[in-house]
Amino acid sequence: MTQTEMLEAVLSELRHIKSHMPNGELKQMQRDLEDMKEDISDLKYTMLNPENGVIVNTNKNTEFRQAMQSNEKEFRHQMNDVEKLMIWKSNVNKALWIIFSLLAGLVFKILFELNP
Repeated sequence: MTQTEMLEAVLSELRHIKSHMPNGELKQMQRDLEDMKEDISDLKYTMLNPENGVIVNTNKNTEFRQAMQSNEKEFRHQMNDVEKLMIWKSNVNKALWIIFSLLAGLVFKILFELNP
């Protein structure tokens, strides 16, 4: 089927539709189509807007996620170091409390031995 034949077929269908539909319905269909065209234009703008469109935001999100995944080993290594430091800090605090208690005990012993 050639383009000319296809165009003739479309034109004949349009003539058939135009002759069998009341004029009011055609105008309503035309308004509906115009509304649909505006809605599609709005959707297209929302998706393809180069500043903050859906596609741009999706690409930014993908880049961020990939950057975070590439740093995951480094992050885990640093978290392991932090956990080791927390354990070390806890042990140092315990040792300092023991030393402080011993010093306090020695001070009290010396004070009580000096006062007979």
